Amino acid sequence: MILKSYIVEQNFNDIVKYKSVLFYGENNGIKDDLKEKIIETNKNAEIVNLFQDEIIKNNNVLYNAINNSSLFASEKIIFLYETSDKIFNQINECIELLTKEIKIYIFSNNLDKKSKLRNFFEKDNGCGIIPCYQDSEKTLLNYITSKLKKYKGLTPEIVNIILNNSNLDRKIVKDEIVKIKNFFYEKTIKKEELQELLNIKINNNFQQIRDAALIGDKIGVNRLIGEIEFTPEEIFFYLNQINSRVIKLLEIKNININIKNEELAMDNMKPKIFWKDKPIFKQQLKKWNKSSLEEVLKKIGKTELLMKTNSYLRNDLLIKDLIIKICGQASSFA
Repeated sequence: MILKSYIVEQNFNDIVKYKSVLFYGENNGIKDDLKEKIIETNKNAEIVNLFQDEIIKNNNVLYNAINNSSLFASEKIIFLYETSDKIFNQINECIELLTKEIKIYIFSNNLDKKSKLRNFFEKDNGCGIIPCYQDSEKTLLNYITSKLKKYKGLTPEIVNIILNNSNLDRKIVKDEIVKIKNFFYEKTIKKEELQELLNIKINNNFQQIRDAALIGDKIGVNRLIGEIEFTPEEIFFYLNQINSRVIKLLEIKNININIKNEELAMDNMKPKIFWKDKPIFKQQLKKWNKSSLEEVLKKIGKTELLMKTNSYLRNDLLIKDLIIKICGQASSFA
């Protein structure tokens, strides 16, 4: 059963009745929002996180996750990440085993119309599927306004500053809003303080190291990695910036499958790529193919999971390691 993401966001109860729900598409911000609502709605449930690679290595992992009883919770929520048709059979078999107390929520990147996984969830009335497409400028403006509506000093100019600093990526907007709420708690939002808080100049520097890594510029990466201060409050913003760019490159590659012209493929992107950004996009597109970009997305996802689940690890070292690995991979391509 196909569900609209904006409707589900307004009325989350729309997905409660489904035994399993598939979220797919490039908008990881929407996926994160909905995942947070799932966890919040099921506070007493046991949470199990599984990646596709784990299921491929061991066919019984998902089956065991469903059948193993919990000593501490009567309900269980299973999150599956980075899923594709490679584990369609395992998912299909295990959905038949689900009860009211056990539900599976599946997260995928873009799935084309021929995808077995997508077709199954679209046609099965007991399952839901939510396409998570990229936000438009209008939807993000509304999102920012709704999240900060109780704060004094919120003006159209303030909203635009936040939007323009986000690269139209909801995940970045979410991180920025958390910082704004913490900093301006019981205070009036002021433009100068906001610009300093969002580190707009530093963020521009990070865009440079991101772009240098994706073209394999080792000299540039080595120089910039020593100039940027990877502060804890900025880490996820930086990670989202890398993720957003890789997703855009992958989307261009997917569009180009039919067009056979990357220049035209870039022109077909929504939102539009700014003309001044096109040269760096072209350089990056020359370095990467579709499968290698998908590999990078997996690395980003695993890095984010490590950051969120291992407090003893230094996030600044994790993201530096990720940048260096991306740069090394890009430089190895002809």
